[in-house]
Amino acid sequence: MKKAIVTGANGFIGKFLIKELLANNVEVYAVGRKGTKWSNLLNEKVRKVECDLADISKLPYIISDRDIDCLIHLAWAGVSGADRGDYNLQLKNAQYTCDAVKAASEMNIKRFVGAGTLAQLDGLNYIGKDDSTPNLVSCYGSAKTAAQFMSKALANQLVIEHVWCYISNIYGIGDTSNNFINFACKKLLNGERASFTAGEQNYDFVYVTDTINGLYLCAQNGKPNHSYYIGSGCARKLKEYISIIRNSIDRNIPLYLGEVPFNGISLPIEAFSCEHVTTDTGYIPTVDFETGIQNTIRWLKEKQSK
Repeated sequence: MKKAIVTGANGFIGKFLIKELLANNVEVYAVGRKGTKWSNLLNEKVRKVECDLADISKLPYIISDRDIDCLIHLAWAGVSGADRGDYNLQLKNAQYTCDAVKAASEMNIKRFVGAGTLAQLDGLNYIGKDDSTPNLVSCYGSAKTAAQFMSKALANQLVIEHVWCYISNIYGIGDTSNNFINFACKKLLNGERASFTAGEQNYDFVYVTDTINGLYLCAQNGKPNHSYYIGSGCARKLKEYISIIRNSIDRNIPLYLGEVPFNGISLPIEAFSCEHVTTDTGYIPTVDFETGIQNTIRWLKEKQSK
């Protein structure tokens, strides 16, 4: 892979992925919405492209290069908060993913890599079951699954290699979202009551640099029509992660596990296996949770002190 397009280039994952691509001598077309600030992407091998997600089909008219190897589609509107339950927005995201595949075909790009989510696995194992009671947040994972299946069908029709990556619960320095890691860390750092679910469900948290390396390797080495879960290689029960976070901040903080109700399922531990992605791409996670969470807590403390 010598040239790649990355949509969602100025997001948390996008910024790290571009650095990884540059480190591997890949020229990058960084696609971000109009008005994007590009100060973090000052590199002669990065070409900045302003294009809103709704206009992704116009990429062939914006980028004239016809010697690009891969399109890595990270852009997705409504990845957190109430927007996850906005079914209209999420359905549009699925359409835009298909638009990105079609744009790749028009640009003679032969490989498409889509960014899925662990929420897809939750949905596939839960929503379709009798008596399940999904909430509107499930619209996000459901739309990702629709995007995966529809883009895969379209890619095969257009003779494009299709690779899909299930991104797990990513965390680390630079992540400003209110994901569980940031939520839990801030709660404990701020002295709030440490109320959580019982934490018996299996979970996996993956440090950002491992996730990004996995994405790059899937783009480079992933097999066509395959999907890959990019994990930490050390999934465990959520309560164990919570205890590690607490111990990294203050071992004396009492934990109130079980005060928050849990609505959902616990995926089997084998669902978090990295065997498939390791065998096909060579991916090996290197940052254990104990190290990653210490880095993250230190960064969060620095942010709070400013």
